[in-house]
Amino acid sequence: MNDSFKMFVIALVTAVATQLLLAPYILKLQGFQPAGQAAAPAPPAAAATPPTTPLPPPDKLTAPNLEGLPVDAARERWRKKGITIIEDGVRADSGKAPGTIVQQRPSPGEALDSKELRVTVAQAGEAIQVPNTIGKPLADARTELVEAGFEVPAPKTKPPTAEVAVGNVLASEPNAGAQAAKGSVVRLTVAEAEQAMVPKLTGMSISKARKLATSSGFVIGKVRRVEHPERGGGTVLRQDPAEGAEAAAGSTIALTVVAPD
Repeated sequence: MNDSFKMFVIALVTAVATQLLLAPYILKLQGFQPAGQAAAPAPPAAAATPPTTPLPPPDKLTAPNLEGLPVDAARERWRKKGITIIEDGVRADSGKAPGTIVQQRPSPGEALDSKELRVTVAQAGEAIQVPNTIGKPLADARTELVEAGFEVPAPKTKPPTAEVAVGNVLASEPNAGAQAAKGSVVRLTVAEAEQAMVPKLTGMSISKARKLATSSGFVIGKVRRVEHPERGGGTVLRQDPAEGAEAAAGSTIALTVVAPD
């Protein structure tokens, strides 16, 4: 083996050994991790915290209006919405039908802190005798019934009879002398004159107007006379009530008549 070949072999071995010895350091400088070593974990990125939005307050239930309803019907109606109706008392002089709600707590429209409504219910009142108001004027009959503890709505009307004059009580319901709950309703029927249609009197003479009014069941009342350049004296210009109106038979008709020439 000559000297030049020996020098080549030595140089080759030296280069390989140098590469083997320096390779780990070179790889580390270039960012490579030698096998068998775990890379240090990267610190986790901070999670973004979404902005918090306050939740709207839940809608509050408000108390429904139960006053005037039968308590059983109110229970059935509102049970489906989870509202419990509790009878918390009774009232005997409310004038309402027994079993009807006359008061509630909370009041209608107020907020419900819980799904409970406490109610006061009407019960049958003390039974008292209906006063006899037959033949009495309406105002007197109403006063007597109210003072006895009854409610009196607007009366019905019927034509008068031979025994009962116009404006007086013909009948009551319940009948006079019957027993009825205090605070209940007594309905009256009052005698009222029959209604008739007012005839047309304008344009005719006052004498003819009187005859027609009488035959129609009316009476000529106040007569006012005025001057008129075109109409003859005694001609009816205006009437009150007007023709075609409904008025009580026997009532008066006022006239405006042309003054005599």
